[in-house]
Amino acid sequence: MSISSVQAGSPRTRRVTRFSIATLGTLGLLAGSVAVATSAAPAEAAVTFPTTYLSTANSTWTYSDNNTDPAAGNADRLVWTKPAFDDAAWKSAKGAFGAKNGTKNIGAGLTINTLLNQYANGTSNPTVKTYHFRSDFTVSSEQLAALTGLQGTIVYDDAVQIFVNGTPVAGFVDDKVKAAPEAQRNLMYAGNSGGDPASSTFTVPASALKSGENTIAVALYQDRETSSDIFLDVPSLAPVSANAEAVLSDIVMTVGADETSRRLAWYSNLDTAQVAQVAKKSDMTGTAFPAASATTVQAAGGKTTSGEYNRFAQFDTLAEKTEFVYRVGSEQNGWSPTYDFRTAAASGDYSFFFVGDPQIGASGNVANDQAGWTDTLKVAQETRPDAEMLFSAGDQVESAGNEAHYQAFLAPDALRELPLVPVNGNHDVGSKAYEQHYNVPNFDPTSGAAGSASSSGGDYWFMYKDVLYMVLNSNSQDTASHKAFLEKVVAEQGAKATWKVLAFHHSIYSVASHVDDADIEARRAVLPQIISGLDIDLVLMGHDHNYTRTYLIKDGVVANPDEAAAQGTVEAKDGEVLYVTANSASGSKYYNTNETYPHPWASVINQEKVRNYSTIDVTDESITVTTMRSQQSGADKPVNSVVDKVTLERADVTPPVLTVPAASSIQTGSTFDPATGVTATDEKDGDLTSAVTVSGTVDTATEGTYTLTYSVTDAAGNTATATRQVTVADGAFTQRGLPTITGDARVGETLTASAGEWTPAPTGVAYQWLRAGQPIDGATSATYTPVAADLASALSVRVTVSAANYADAAASSAAIAVAPAIEPTPVPTPAPTPAPTTAPIDAPTAAPTAAPTAQPTGAPAADPTATPLPGASNGALPSTGSETAAGLSLLAVLLLVAGGSFVALRRTRRHS
Repeated sequence: MSISSVQAGSPRTRRVTRFSIATLGTLGLLAGSVAVATSAAPAEAAVTFPTTYLSTANSTWTYSDNNTDPAAGNADRLVWTKPAFDDAAWKSAKGAFGAKNGTKNIGAGLTINTLLNQYANGTSNPTVKTYHFRSDFTVSSEQLAALTGLQGTIVYDDAVQIFVNGTPVAGFVDDKVKAAPEAQRNLMYAGNSGGDPASSTFTVPASALKSGENTIAVALYQDRETSSDIFLDVPSLAPVSANAEAVLSDIVMTVGADETSRRLAWYSNLDTAQVAQVAKKSDMTGTAFPAASATTVQAAGGKTTSGEYNRFAQFDTLAEKTEFVYRVGSEQNGWSPTYDFRTAAASGDYSFFFVGDPQIGASGNVANDQAGWTDTLKVAQETRPDAEMLFSAGDQVESAGNEAHYQAFLAPDALRELPLVPVNGNHDVGSKAYEQHYNVPNFDPTSGAAGSASSSGGDYWFMYKDVLYMVLNSNSQDTASHKAFLEKVVAEQGAKATWKVLAFHHSIYSVASHVDDADIEARRAVLPQIISGLDIDLVLMGHDHNYTRTYLIKDGVVANPDEAAAQGTVEAKDGEVLYVTANSASGSKYYNTNETYPHPWASVINQEKVRNYSTIDVTDESITVTTMRSQQSGADKPVNSVVDKVTLERADVTPPVLTVPAASSIQTGSTFDPATGVTATDEKDGDLTSAVTVSGTVDTATEGTYTLTYSVTDAAGNTATATRQVTVADGAFTQRGLPTITGDARVGETLTASAGEWTPAPTGVAYQWLRAGQPIDGATSATYTPVAADLASALSVRVTVSAANYADAAASSAAIAVAPAIEPTPVPTPAPTPAPTTAPIDAPTAAPTAAPTAQPTGAPAADPTATPLPGASNGALPSTGSETAAGLSLLAVLLLVAGGSFVALRRTRRHS
């Protein structure tokens, strides 16, 4: 959520409002105009600006809608954009201008004030190719001196080019115009059928303006001869002063390369240096951002397709389990509100949200779509506040270049708190806006590349808590590049991953309107084999606005014919994949189930035409997808009632570990139990020793070699078997001496065991070292080096001897105690000998210093007031045996090494 206060209104509305306020400079709004003090004039001569030079309500335009080229017969194609052009014969009216199927009912929350002639013949297709508009505004010389430029907002369908005083200043969706021969550019089809009218921002540099009357001209292009609508509105053209505050909008947090990273993207109306700052929330005092303790990250970006400027930044190496606050902007041009987010534990179980096709604007009512989208996120966050990511399956907006749709999609605060994982949908791909709005990690623009210079593309991946996520631009059907991307990422990252999750927009296992599309069938024919071959576990998809969960699929077919429909837990073997297609999260559009097309892959289908969201819980052992309603469906299905729940586990294909004793010999007539020394354990089922079966017998009365076969099976049907040979022999060893252990019994020292003395001499000897009577793993040779674990336990060795026709015999040594390792005595480092010092030539001669008088050898003078130490007699210490010649020699060596001298004093008894 936003911590600091924000003025009312949506981010895009706020963009216009805040810009008007930002141009005020040091004075306030006065009756529809503003005053800005400049450094070149005294305060009493402040320059007055209008809030906007153009507006929908007050600006009159002349226009041509008769399907003609206004520069026909003139060598200068742009003659019609210049102030001197005679437009007296053109129509004149106020905006907004437009038509839809010959009427004013364009929808999308827009109002047409002036109906344009839509058709070249006045009644039916083909449509008018290009419309031409002109209007005037006045800039005084004082205003021009104080301006850095103008910033305008234009709403259009389908493409536009904008000119001021004959100078081109902006163009949107006008690639076809730029590519056409110069002579054709005034009258042609251009743009794309992007749906609702798009809104863009354009800048008029001060160099394009002049003192006095200025002319703005707009060429509005229809995209094709059968287009259903046309629209133009220029609601504002506002002044920009040098000290204007930047309008920062469309702020969105996206996922980083791993759980310690977050990425940011935002839009700005000014192309200025900007940064992102992050700090711990605990450093805040009130609502003030803690700038002093913040980390500052430089942002980068450029001009957007809508005429604004985007900025990307990222926060790395974020501490786990911490609440953070952040803001974007600059000291010079202003800051965004302060937002907060949290990091979770760096490892362990976690959850995230998965939503399908918000597609804001698809219903024709952007406000309703935004409300549904916002409510779904509100319900999800209130239900699972611990969720750590937000996966969106594509089609975030209805129209690829429509900033009003992006504004509505990005409006919820959840988009600034939870890292978004965006997927490129077919309604997103047609503009660079998708790439300009989302800052994603490990982005490869060459895989699933954009289909044109004006569209978006590319694949990306990230690792989150040991789960590998890969996101494809499925708008591209360049299967080879997708395959190469996936293979490379899995080869480099797959071994680190507990699970592998793939996301793309175009569901290949849906059941609704797109199930029989040719492009979907083409993807379904090739992608499943690649996905199974890379052992991907879960695939998340959208596009068909109808919830579908598959059976486990391997190489394009149902993996297990015995899997029940709607089965709650599915166990996947290698190559078996679960595919989930999400329903709409906003309620903007739903598709009915196609009942005539076979869909044998579908385990669960649900279409109630209510909003859905899924919570996906991830552990090392399972992934659980729980899909819920974010709005009520009838009386019996309230908010957060479950649509479907499935737990994906890996099938248990690992057999138990069965351990049996090695081949051995026993004495004729002895007792033998085949279960002695036999154990069995399983990863899932635990101790299975009691389930071990044995086939074969040992006749202890008859000499010979017998083979026993052991077997154990776990609950999943995995079986382990082992065999051993037991020889019954008549010969018996006679022991004449126990095994012994020799060597220094200390940690780190090598001990050696003897086999003892036997008759006859054995041909085979086996050793097993024992700690407190229990075998030490791997300690099966004649030598052993004690470790710290042996300090508190008795150490011994068991020796087993063998020979042909003799029963094995065993004996153990006496136990010994292990002592700690001897710590080496540190050797003092000699002090460096000072180098001789040479006095300067002209230095004065120092006065001679008297040498100290050496203390004579013998006892020092006694202090008559001293109190004898305990044990002392007549002031003399009793002998401790330490004043030996060796002790004195060591003392001398240490003192000499230190560069000193010493006098050895032998303590003697005082005589009175």
